[in-house]
Amino acid sequence: MLQTKPLTILEQLNNAKEHMNDLGISQLMVSLVEKVDYIDPIQFFSHFQNQDLIRLFWKDSEDSFYLVGIDQFKTIETSQNRFDAIQKKREELLNQIYSPNGAEKGTGPVMLGGFSFNDTIYGEKWDSFNSGQMIIPKTLLTVNEDDYYMTYNVTLTENTDVDELYKELYSYKSRSHDGKQNSNQQLQSTNSLDYRNWSQLIEKAVGSIKNGTLGKVVLARELEAEFKQPININDVLVNLVNHQTDSFIYIFDQGDDAFISATPERLVKADDNELLSTCLAGTIKRGETPDEDSLLAHQLLNDEKNRSEHQYVVSMIKEAIEPLTYSIDIPTSPVILPLRSLQHLYTPVTARLKESQTIFDLIEKLHPTPALGGEPRHVAMQFIEENEPFERGWYAAPVGWVDADDNGEMAVAIRSALINQNKATLFAGCGIVEESDPLAEYEETKLKFTPMLEALGGTSQ
Repeated sequence: MLQTKPLTILEQLNNAKEHMNDLGISQLMVSLVEKVDYIDPIQFFSHFQNQDLIRLFWKDSEDSFYLVGIDQFKTIETSQNRFDAIQKKREELLNQIYSPNGAEKGTGPVMLGGFSFNDTIYGEKWDSFNSGQMIIPKTLLTVNEDDYYMTYNVTLTENTDVDELYKELYSYKSRSHDGKQNSNQQLQSTNSLDYRNWSQLIEKAVGSIKNGTLGKVVLARELEAEFKQPININDVLVNLVNHQTDSFIYIFDQGDDAFISATPERLVKADDNELLSTCLAGTIKRGETPDEDSLLAHQLLNDEKNRSEHQYVVSMIKEAIEPLTYSIDIPTSPVILPLRSLQHLYTPVTARLKESQTIFDLIEKLHPTPALGGEPRHVAMQFIEENEPFERGWYAAPVGWVDADDNGEMAVAIRSALINQNKATLFAGCGIVEESDPLAEYEETKLKFTPMLEALGGTSQ
């Protein structure tokens, strides 16, 4: 079989310049890709702090795939009809970008970003975030197992000096950071919805479930934490990578404002038309000894409330994706997914995606799952919007990436925090059914605050 040697960056630039001249156009957007030697993704991300650049970070839950995006080449965003609008804008933009070297999965004009829980975002806290916001970075580091790639997205014009541009792009590969943690975060104060108000909220939800209006609803609370100094995003990332090894780690850093999630929950993964989704609902703490851990896992597997909550998610995901797929495979019973602080009921869903469908079609059908919204979906969403005393923004919503070949992955942004300088707002929720106990659900949210609060430098409240 004939092997074609990949073009160097300089060759790709010259190829693109010739292509532009052949078309008789004055400018051309180009996505350049090269395979490179080892680059540490955490150090690469850390180098660009305090440079007034958007930084994007993604790590999958298997610790085998990383994306680090620096600066914005093109941004597509919308404030309504977020999934459909972003998909249409993406298709229009990709048709204008020339890729002279082809692309491996997760390279080329990859888009990273996120969406809001509801179609519209309200509230001053979320002013820097749109209901749909995807970015093609100027520079992208992709780590796929033991393979490393750099993507450079540029616009060529008639006046572009190819040699000078090549030198500028080449310099990115040598940029790194020592990765050491520089600050000692000191938690100054926290504030959250008190138990009395939380209990009233839960009792109202249970009342709606008992009278048949709702089958289930997921309610959340926020925890506001203030520190004595600005929060160092690099330090938070190192903490999350070191301690949340089984989670997706996502960062959308805009300088003063950043959204961070360390979530165990995949919404959907698309890889060459193979679809993977996960049902993750039902939670209990980890034990302090192996015997206690096994006992707690056994209790979770046999807990009627948690099994019922989990089955809601399984049934909904199957119903949502069936029209978009050729075949679906779902195990008959959940298993335990153990994380550092928590254990969850877990059921994987695999399917073969129809060629006409994309990851955006999937997330529009799936979001929000009963694990984040409730059942019936529209009734639960209305209850949340009318009764939850804060704006969810990007919390509990899809965040992730998609490449030009429709490979991509979206996680659900739970275990998350919205950061502004020295302040952070953390989010945690739990599923409410007829048997729910307000105190038990309150304690569950405290447990779910723990991973992110510890990464920021505080302790659970």
